[in-house]
Amino acid sequence: MKMKKSLLMVVLMLAMSSLMAAMSYSSATVTSAMTGSVKSTTESLLALNVGKHKATSIDAGVLKIDFNKGNVTTMPVSTYGLQKHSEYVWDELFSVKNNSENKIDATIKLENNLPTGVQMFAKVDGGSWTEITNTNGLVIAGIPVAFKTLALHEKKVDIKVVVSPNASLGNFNPNLVVAAEAK
Repeated sequence: MKMKKSLLMVVLMLAMSSLMAAMSYSSATVTSAMTGSVKSTTESLLALNVGKHKATSIDAGVLKIDFNKGNVTTMPVSTYGLQKHSEYVWDELFSVKNNSENKIDATIKLENNLPTGVQMFAKVDGGSWTEITNTNGLVIAGIPVAFKTLALHEKKVDIKVVVSPNASLGNFNPNLVVAAEAK
């Protein structure tokens, strides 16, 4: 009889805890104060800075890269273009600076497609070239360029564009995406 009462008590306790769990809330909203600001790319936590070429500039707080810029020093700065069956290399085209207090893992990749016959490569601080060309949204060779950097350190980025003899003529406007995750 004592065993039956104990068993009954355990069953009642389990039922009661299940009922209490069913009565508990399934979602909550908590409001908390916070602060933040939107800054120019050169002043942000993951800062992008112009390199040593006229192809890079800061426009409305955003790093812009124009592969059509010539090496003209007088106004107006003319635009030209890339030639078929050629290869172009921009050493230190831009830099990525970690302005945070954390070590970061970062990647550089293309978001949009390049024309047929045009490939783009990147390397960070003298590393090896990695193809970052997109075709129909897929990275062709391996993964995006990945690198790590400590707090308050800056990495220089080189870009290479290879144009095949059968490349499609015309303008292209890909987005270069730099992403970072604090570690």
